[in-house]
Amino acid sequence: MYEIFALKHGDMEVDTSSVLYQTDPGKRVLKPFYFICLKSEKHIILLDTGTSADELVARGMHGRPSSRELLSRIQVNPDDIDAIILTHLHSDHFSEADIYPRCTFYVQRKEYQFWGEEIQRFHSILYPSFAHGRPVVDIDSLRRLNSAKRVRFLDGDGEFVPGLRFFWCGAHTPGSQYVTVQTRRGTVLCCSDFIDNYRNWDERIPVGVLTNLEEWLKGIGKIELMNLPRESIIPGHDPDLMSLFPKVADDVVKIA
Repeated sequence: MYEIFALKHGDMEVDTSSVLYQTDPGKRVLKPFYFICLKSEKHIILLDTGTSADELVARGMHGRPSSRELLSRIQVNPDDIDAIILTHLHSDHFSEADIYPRCTFYVQRKEYQFWGEEIQRFHSILYPSFAHGRPVVDIDSLRRLNSAKRVRFLDGDGEFVPGLRFFWCGAHTPGSQYVTVQTRRGTVLCCSDFIDNYRNWDERIPVGVLTNLEEWLKGIGKIELMNLPRESIIPGHDPDLMSLFPKVADDVVKIA
Protein backbone atom coordinates (compact mmCIF):
# COMPACT_ATOMS: atom_id res chain seq x y z
CA MET A 1 0.00 0.00 0.00
CA TYR A 2 1.21 3.48 -0.86
CA GLU A 3 0.62 6.95 0.44
CA ILE A 4 0.31 9.57 -2.30
CA PHE A 5 1.43 13.18 -1.88
CA ALA A 6 0.97 15.98 -4.41
CA LEU A 7 3.64 18.68 -4.15
CA LYS A 8 2.99 22.03 -5.79
CA HIS A 9 5.65 24.38 -7.10
CA GLY A 10 3.34 27.20 -8.11
CA ASP A 11 0.72 28.49 -10.55
CA MET A 12 0.69 30.33 -13.84
CA GLU A 13 -2.07 31.64 -16.05
CA VAL A 14 -2.47 30.04 -19.47
CA ASP A 15 -4.97 30.19 -22.28
CA THR A 16 -7.84 27.80 -21.56
CA SER A 17 -7.45 26.16 -24.97
CA SER A 18 -3.98 24.91 -23.95
CA VAL A 19 -5.65 22.81 -21.23
CA LEU A 20 -9.03 22.06 -22.85
CA TYR A 21 -8.85 21.19 -26.54
CA GLN A 22 -10.28 24.02 -28.70
CA THR A 23 -12.28 25.34 -25.73
CA ASP A 24 -12.67 29.00 -24.69
CA PRO A 25 -9.71 30.43 -26.63
CA GLY A 26 -8.70 33.81 -25.22
CA LYS A 27 -9.98 32.97 -21.75
CA ARG A 28 -7.39 32.54 -18.99
CA VAL A 29 -7.23 29.67 -16.51
CA LEU A 30 -4.92 28.92 -13.58
CA LYS A 31 -2.50 26.04 -14.19
CA PRO A 32 -0.61 24.71 -11.15
CA PHE A 33 2.58 22.67 -11.44
CA TYR A 34 2.81 19.49 -9.34
CA PHE A 35 4.81 16.35 -8.96
CA ILE A 36 3.84 13.22 -7.02
CA CYS A 37 5.60 11.30 -4.26
CA LEU A 38 4.60 7.71 -3.45
CA LYS A 39 5.64 6.25 -0.10
CA SER A 40 5.35 2.67 1.15
CA GLU A 41 7.17 0.66 3.79
CA LYS A 42 9.68 -0.49 1.17
CA HIS A 43 9.82 2.22 -1.47
CA ILE A 44 9.86 5.95 -2.08
CA ILE A 45 9.04 6.62 -5.73
CA LEU A 46 8.40 9.84 -7.61
CA LEU A 47 6.15 10.41 -10.57
CA ASP A 48 8.33 12.93 -12.42
CA THR A 49 11.21 14.95 -11.02
CA GLY A 50 9.46 18.20 -10.23
CA THR A 51 10.39 21.42 -12.01
CA SER A 52 13.77 23.12 -11.74
CA ALA A 53 14.15 26.68 -10.43
CA ASP A 54 15.26 27.90 -13.86
CA GLU A 55 12.24 26.34 -15.50
CA LEU A 56 9.89 27.89 -12.96
CA VAL A 57 11.38 31.34 -13.58
CA ALA A 58 11.11 30.84 -17.35
CA ARG A 59 7.40 30.20 -16.84
CA GLY A 60 6.99 33.31 -14.68
CA MET A 61 6.96 31.63 -11.27
CA HIS A 62 9.50 33.42 -9.10
CA GLY A 63 10.46 32.55 -5.53
CA ARG A 64 8.66 29.24 -5.52
CA PRO A 65 9.81 26.19 -3.50
CA SER A 66 12.27 23.80 -5.11
CA SER A 67 11.67 20.07 -5.48
CA ARG A 68 14.17 19.44 -2.68
CA GLU A 69 12.36 21.87 -0.36
CA LEU A 70 8.94 20.40 -1.10
CA LEU A 71 10.17 16.87 -0.46
CA SER A 72 11.66 17.94 2.86
CA ARG A 73 8.15 18.96 3.97
CA ILE A 74 7.18 15.26 3.90
CA GLN A 75 10.51 14.14 5.41
CA VAL A 76 11.98 12.87 2.15
CA ASN A 77 15.54 13.51 0.98
CA PRO A 78 16.35 13.17 -2.74
CA ASP A 79 18.93 10.54 -1.76
CA ASP A 80 16.04 8.41 -0.44
CA ILE A 81 14.31 8.10 -3.82
CA ASP A 82 14.42 4.54 -5.20
CA ALA A 83 12.97 5.30 -8.62
CA ILE A 84 11.42 8.04 -10.73
CA ILE A 85 8.72 7.10 -13.22
CA LEU A 86 8.66 9.73 -15.93
CA THR A 87 5.12 10.19 -17.18
CA HIS A 88 6.59 12.07 -20.15
CA LEU A 89 9.59 14.31 -20.83
CA HIS A 90 8.26 17.87 -20.99
CA SER A 91 10.47 20.21 -18.99
CA ASP A 92 7.95 20.78 -16.18
CA HIS A 93 8.01 17.01 -15.56
CA PHE A 94 11.65 16.14 -16.22
CA SER A 95 14.32 18.60 -15.14
CA GLU A 96 16.97 18.90 -12.46
CA ALA A 97 17.57 15.14 -12.55
CA ASP A 98 21.00 15.59 -10.97
CA ILE A 99 19.51 16.20 -7.50
CA TYR A 100 18.52 12.52 -7.43
CA PRO A 101 21.88 10.72 -7.31
CA ARG A 102 20.82 7.15 -6.52
CA CYS A 103 17.57 6.42 -8.31
CA THR A 104 16.78 4.72 -11.59
CA PHE A 105 14.59 6.52 -14.14
CA TYR A 106 11.78 4.69 -15.96
CA VAL A 107 10.38 6.01 -19.23
CA GLN A 108 8.39 4.64 -22.13
CA ARG A 109 10.72 3.69 -24.97
CA LYS A 110 8.47 5.57 -27.44
CA GLU A 111 8.98 8.79 -25.48
CA TYR A 112 12.77 8.52 -25.51
CA GLN A 113 12.84 7.67 -29.20
CA PHE A 114 10.46 10.46 -30.22
CA TRP A 115 12.37 13.29 -28.55
CA GLY A 116 15.74 11.92 -29.65
CA GLU A 117 15.00 11.28 -33.31
CA GLU A 118 12.76 12.97 -35.93
CA ILE A 119 11.53 15.75 -33.65
CA GLN A 120 15.05 17.17 -33.57
CA ARG A 121 14.43 18.60 -37.05
CA PHE A 122 11.56 20.82 -35.85
CA HIS A 123 13.04 23.76 -33.98
CA SER A 124 9.69 25.50 -33.38
CA ILE A 125 8.39 22.45 -31.50
CA LEU A 126 11.59 21.62 -29.65
CA TYR A 127 12.11 25.28 -28.69
CA PRO A 128 8.57 26.76 -28.49
CA SER A 129 8.16 30.49 -27.91
CA PHE A 130 6.81 30.09 -24.37
CA ALA A 131 10.04 28.35 -23.33
CA HIS A 132 12.06 31.54 -23.99
CA GLY A 133 14.88 29.77 -25.79
CA ARG A 134 14.96 26.67 -23.61
CA PRO A 135 14.28 23.20 -25.09
CA VAL A 136 10.94 21.78 -24.10
CA VAL A 137 12.64 18.43 -23.43
CA ASP A 138 16.15 17.90 -22.04
CA ILE A 139 16.91 14.75 -23.99
CA ASP A 140 20.65 15.18 -23.48
CA SER A 141 20.33 14.71 -19.71
CA LEU A 142 18.36 11.52 -20.24
CA ARG A 143 20.97 10.26 -22.69
CA ARG A 144 23.67 10.84 -20.08
CA LEU A 145 21.63 8.97 -17.48
CA ASN A 146 21.15 6.14 -19.95
CA SER A 147 24.89 5.99 -20.58
CA ALA A 148 25.35 5.73 -16.82
CA LYS A 149 22.95 2.73 -16.83
CA ARG A 150 20.35 4.60 -14.80
CA VAL A 151 17.47 4.44 -17.30
CA ARG A 152 15.09 1.54 -17.87
CA PHE A 153 12.73 1.52 -20.82
CA LEU A 154 9.08 0.49 -20.59
CA ASP A 155 6.95 -0.82 -23.42
CA GLY A 156 3.19 -0.46 -23.13
CA ASP A 157 1.46 -1.54 -19.91
CA GLY A 158 2.80 -3.49 -16.97
CA GLU A 159 3.49 -3.81 -13.25
CA PHE A 160 6.32 -1.67 -11.94
CA VAL A 161 6.35 -3.17 -8.44
CA PRO A 162 3.44 -4.79 -6.56
CA GLY A 163 0.73 -2.17 -6.10
CA LEU A 164 2.04 0.08 -8.86
CA ARG A 165 1.11 -0.32 -12.54
CA PHE A 166 1.93 1.77 -15.59
CA PHE A 167 -0.16 2.21 -18.73
CA TRP A 168 0.99 3.67 -22.01
CA CYS A 169 -1.57 6.22 -23.20
CA GLY A 170 0.26 8.47 -25.68
CA ALA A 171 -1.87 11.38 -26.90
CA HIS A 172 -0.18 14.26 -25.02
CA THR A 173 3.20 12.99 -26.21
CA PRO A 174 3.91 9.72 -28.03
CA GLY A 175 5.22 8.02 -24.90
CA SER A 176 2.99 9.51 -22.21
CA GLN A 177 1.90 7.11 -19.48
CA TYR A 178 -0.39 7.17 -16.47
CA VAL A 179 0.03 5.15 -13.29
CA THR A 180 -2.33 3.30 -10.93
CA VAL A 181 -1.41 3.12 -7.25
CA GLN A 182 -2.85 0.78 -4.61
CA THR A 183 -3.68 2.69 -1.42
CA ARG A 184 -5.69 2.09 1.74
CA ARG A 185 -8.72 3.67 0.05
CA GLY A 186 -8.37 1.62 -3.12
CA THR A 187 -6.87 2.19 -6.55
CA VAL A 188 -5.87 5.75 -7.44
CA LEU A 189 -5.03 6.77 -11.00
CA CYS A 190 -2.38 9.47 -11.43
CA CYS A 191 -3.05 10.85 -14.90
CA SER A 192 -0.29 13.41 -15.31
CA ASP A 193 -0.95 15.46 -18.47
CA PHE A 194 -3.21 12.90 -20.10
CA ILE A 195 -5.92 14.61 -18.02
CA ASP A 196 -4.85 18.15 -17.11
CA ASN A 197 -8.05 19.30 -15.50
CA TYR A 198 -11.18 17.69 -14.05
CA ARG A 199 -13.14 19.21 -16.94
CA ASN A 200 -11.14 17.00 -19.32
CA TRP A 201 -12.63 14.00 -17.53
CA ASP A 202 -16.07 15.31 -16.57
CA GLU A 203 -16.90 16.66 -20.03
CA ARG A 204 -14.66 14.34 -22.06
CA ILE A 205 -12.75 17.28 -23.52
CA PRO A 206 -9.25 16.28 -24.70
CA VAL A 207 -6.25 18.10 -23.29
CA GLY A 208 -5.09 21.14 -25.20
CA VAL A 209 -1.61 19.88 -26.09
CA LEU A 210 -1.86 16.71 -28.18
CA THR A 211 0.26 14.75 -30.59
CA ASN A 212 -2.54 12.26 -31.31
CA LEU A 213 -6.25 12.81 -30.71
CA GLU A 214 -7.19 9.19 -31.45
CA GLU A 215 -4.83 8.01 -28.71
CA TRP A 216 -6.54 10.33 -26.23
CA LEU A 217 -9.96 8.89 -27.05
CA LYS A 218 -8.68 5.32 -26.67
CA GLY A 219 -6.86 6.21 -23.44
CA ILE A 220 -10.06 7.62 -21.96
CA GLY A 221 -11.73 4.34 -22.84
CA LYS A 222 -9.09 2.45 -20.84
CA ILE A 223 -9.79 4.67 -17.84
CA GLU A 224 -13.55 4.19 -18.15
CA LEU A 225 -13.04 0.42 -17.93
CA MET A 226 -11.25 0.88 -14.59
CA ASN A 227 -14.57 2.02 -13.03
CA LEU A 228 -12.86 4.37 -10.59
CA PRO A 229 -14.72 7.02 -8.58
CA ARG A 230 -13.97 10.59 -9.57
CA GLU A 231 -11.97 11.26 -6.39
CA SER A 232 -9.58 8.47 -7.41
CA ILE A 233 -8.77 10.09 -10.77
CA ILE A 234 -6.00 12.65 -10.27
CA PRO A 235 -5.40 15.24 -13.03
CA GLY A 236 -1.95 16.60 -13.69
CA HIS A 237 -2.62 20.34 -13.43
CA ASP A 238 -5.96 20.99 -11.69
CA PRO A 239 -5.98 23.78 -9.06
CA ASP A 240 -8.73 21.99 -7.09
CA LEU A 241 -6.28 19.34 -5.83
CA MET A 242 -5.09 21.70 -3.12
CA SER A 243 -8.61 22.06 -1.70
CA LEU A 244 -9.98 18.57 -2.34
CA PHE A 245 -7.39 16.70 -0.28
CA PRO A 246 -5.99 17.19 3.24
CA LYS A 247 -3.14 19.65 3.60
CA VAL A 248 -0.07 18.17 5.30
CA ALA A 249 2.32 21.10 4.76
CA ASP A 250 2.52 24.29 2.75
CA ASP A 251 1.98 23.39 -0.94
CA VAL A 252 1.56 19.67 -0.10
CA VAL A 253 -1.61 17.58 0.14
CA LYS A 254 -2.11 13.89 0.86
CA ILE A 255 -4.24 12.27 -1.82
CA ALA A 256 -4.38 8.84 -0.19
